[in-house]
Amino acid sequence: MKKLKLKTDKYVRRFAIGDIHGCYHTLKYLLEDELKITTNDFIVLLGDYIHKGPYSKEVIDYILDLQKDGYHIYTIRGNHEQNLIDKQKTYKPKFLRFITRIFTKPRKSILSEDGVLYWHHKEFFNELPYHIIIEDYHFVHAGFNFSAEKPKKDFDAMLTIRKPLPPIERINEVLKKKRLVHGHTPKFIYEVEKMVKEKRKIINLDSGCAYLKTPTTEQRKYHGYLSCLNLDSLELIKVKNKDQL
Repeated sequence: MKKLKLKTDKYVRRFAIGDIHGCYHTLKYLLEDELKITTNDFIVLLGDYIHKGPYSKEVIDYILDLQKDGYHIYTIRGNHEQNLIDKQKTYKPKFLRFITRIFTKPRKSILSEDGVLYWHHKEFFNELPYHIIIEDYHFVHAGFNFSAEKPKKDFDAMLTIRKPLPPIERINEVLKKKRLVHGHTPKFIYEVEKMVKEKRKIINLDSGCAYLKTPTTEQRKYHGYLSCLNLDSLELIKVKNKDQL
């Protein structure tokens, strides 16, 4: 399934959350302490749940547990999930078992000792849509390829695109009355805040959650946040990384 259309009028609140990248404690704090989510809320996660941060398996298992418990958590495919799916097709178990024993830290993993996705994780990854559409929003991981004749059918671009935005006329032509919310390209938190404050048609919620320990002072100060957008009030909720202190 590449595209998922949903109706959200039954929900009390609606949220979108940017790239998590293995930051399990940060995501848990955002959902349970900041948002205090209930089963009456709609939450869409914008992809890249794994890698970079220390707790990829915990993030995936937490999402799956919330879904089983009746929380309306919808997940989009990110380029990191796609990369892992693609690599599964070329894995050599004996070699990966050897590499795993030498280099892998004693931490829980979404991969077996042979480097193969466990079944319930594989099912989760394979079922991730590229594009979720609701009444007033489009959600993808990286953005739309506005240069394409049909941007809403360029699914590869939805995972990886990093092109500059086109003129607003082209954006309005493609999006019409909807907004586009995505992640993928890390922004400083003040850039995300500006996009939200200005109520732009396109909002990037990737504020570099896993980039807490970065080379420059500016990066350390303005990255390392998990950003969440209240889709109804256009309020930004941000949480500083709690996994790499």
